Amino acid sequence: MNHGRRDRTTQRCQLVRGRWGWKVLEAPGVEPVFPEKRQAINYAQGRACFRSGQIRILDSTDKLERTIAFSESDRQL
Repeated sequence: MNHGRRDRTTQRCQLVRGRWGWKVLEAPGVEPVFPEKRQAINYAQGRACFRSGQIRILDSTDKLERTIAFSESDRQL
């Protein structure tokens, strides 16, 4: 049984609009902030390198705005 643990090759990041910009929530205590949404998406995609998972973009009311799914097979060398 998994008990809430995820496979280490699976990555899930959430982008949320914060007071000072876009926060990337990827793990407890890891919340870099970017002034532009595109910068936050680029950062999350870079952190997901060679993994499978998804990036969830939430609006200012914490409702899901968009999901970007990715997998190892999408990567090109």
